[in-house]
Amino acid sequence: MKVAFIGLGNMGLPMSKNLVKANYEVYGLNRSKGREQLFAEAGGKTGYSLPELARIADVMMTCLPFPADVEEVFLGSDGIVANGHAGQILIDFSTVSPDLNHKIEKEAAKKGIEFLDAPVSGGNFGAESGTLSIMVGGKKEVFHKVYPLFEVLGKQIYHTGPVGSGTIIKLINQYMVGVHTQAASEAFIIGEKMGIDGPLMFDILNASYAQSRIFERHYTNFIAQNQFQAGFALKLLFKDLTLVQKMAEDNDINLPIGKPITSLFQQAKESSHGDKDMSAMVLYVKELQK
Repeated sequence: MKVAFIGLGNMGLPMSKNLVKANYEVYGLNRSKGREQLFAEAGGKTGYSLPELARIADVMMTCLPFPADVEEVFLGSDGIVANGHAGQILIDFSTVSPDLNHKIEKEAAKKGIEFLDAPVSGGNFGAESGTLSIMVGGKKEVFHKVYPLFEVLGKQIYHTGPVGSGTIIKLINQYMVGVHTQAASEAFIIGEKMGIDGPLMFDILNASYAQSRIFERHYTNFIAQNQFQAGFALKLLFKDLTLVQKMAEDNDINLPIGKPITSLFQQAKESSHGDKDMSAMVLYVKELQK
């Protein structure tokens, strides 16, 4: 089986490297050629264009940051669908909209190509350790065909229903991540301003009902270390929150705290924190105190 992986970023590179370690024949492509070099050093194959990979691969995987990137890679004139072949399986790990999932599925079907939306959760830590949660929408028989690939990448693998259903659940997840991130950021600032020891507050809250995986992630890996190099960039969480907001509006769902939180993330993104990890929201909340 020939597997092509498009997008060797913070998530895609460790995911593709894990497939190489599992002895799959994996071809990698990335806009930044430095990432391709890292992939090649891990045993991956590089040096192919997107149309070339679409013609030779049995399975095409993508993990890209923005919906426009996903649409171009799949549906552009030099994209996967235009150059793919009947019997091929396309898997998109990106976080986009269910509408874009359906658009890709429709165009792929015209050529006898199968499509699965398979957004992931677990961040770069989960990508490196192969412990991601993977939410897969699409035909069940296609899901089962590529299940061994998913097993290399994740530990919690779910078939969620038809195409688009994986993305819907992922967007709900991202909405909660945004809410938890904002709440945790404000909580840390309250404690700091009121003179509470940070590590002590974390230990207590982490053993109480306020505990969450986001709270633990942000404090342990970023806030306590006073470093905010992006595992998952704040600007990407803002992108996901805007997708949630549009999905809700298109389906007449009222999210009372959705708009204010999305607005706060937009402000933080447009400040100096957009490229930092999403946990850097605590820095923006701190700036608001001045």
